[in-house]
Amino acid sequence: MRLALLIKDIEYRKAFEEAISDFGNDVFLDIIAKGDSIEADALILTDLSPSYFDSNLLNAIKGRTIFLTCDSLEESHNSQKSKLNTAFKYSSMSRLLADISEVYHSWRGLKKHNAPTSRIIVCCSDSDAFTQHRCTRLASQIVYRQGGSVLILPLGYISEEGMNYSQDLNRFARLMYRIRKGRIGGAASFSYTDSYGISRLILPRGRNPIAYLDSEDLSMLILALSKLFETLILDIGGCYREENLAAIRNASSVLSFQTGRRRINFQELIPKEHRDKLRTININDESEEGFALDEYIRELYGIDDEK
Repeated sequence: MRLALLIKDIEYRKAFEEAISDFGNDVFLDIIAKGDSIEADALILTDLSPSYFDSNLLNAIKGRTIFLTCDSLEESHNSQKSKLNTAFKYSSMSRLLADISEVYHSWRGLKKHNAPTSRIIVCCSDSDAFTQHRCTRLASQIVYRQGGSVLILPLGYISEEGMNYSQDLNRFARLMYRIRKGRIGGAASFSYTDSYGISRLILPRGRNPIAYLDSEDLSMLILALSKLFETLILDIGGCYREENLAAIRNASSVLSFQTGRRRINFQELIPKEHRDKLRTININDESEEGFALDEYIRELYGIDDEK
């Protein structure tokens, strides 16, 4: 995806360039000024007011332009009033990329279900008993080193951290209904965040309803959550079903925790075309595992400094 930045706020533009670089190499930026030519496949992002453009030019570019507003209420009002694409200027990068991706795919006539906007990490292992603790450790280190919102999404058959309330199953069913209708809203009604800054869905304890979603519904769930959280950790554990393996397609990285006690080569369970994303951490030595995990996070997020 190519973005043409027509931003008069220089400090904001520099911060935007720096922040978006953390989300991978799939976004290309062109810095433009008024009167510059714009690549035919570039979406325009600007903090200039629509009134800055004459009516003919505005009509010509409005389908491929997102106007950044300084007021979230103004954003909603303007978009309804004039059918312009608007986004709140000071949203999180994850939310901005979600808005940008939606407009871009609509303008280009592309499908949106393969366009996640957060960093997605798939975690697997040779046993379900290992990944839950490791995913929590990974999430806490990401919050500490990188910051931002992090959600752990369990994809195995058993949910150990769920709640002992039957209505939580209905809560998840309502979440999926809202996702299918395109009305997911905010995360507060279906997730909680612990004291370490790690978020999880509110799920029933025991059988995990996510593990029974088909590939299409699981893809919809991951995409919807990727618009709300800056990092998603998908905990596959030892549940290598086809629907979970398909989730690797849009993952930034695949992290495998191995004990070496089983004769199966678990790398071979990962689709061949995605094995270049795979990183294996041996978990027999706790201190060595800690160093390996820290190194993995610094490489994944491009963190050079030591905290």
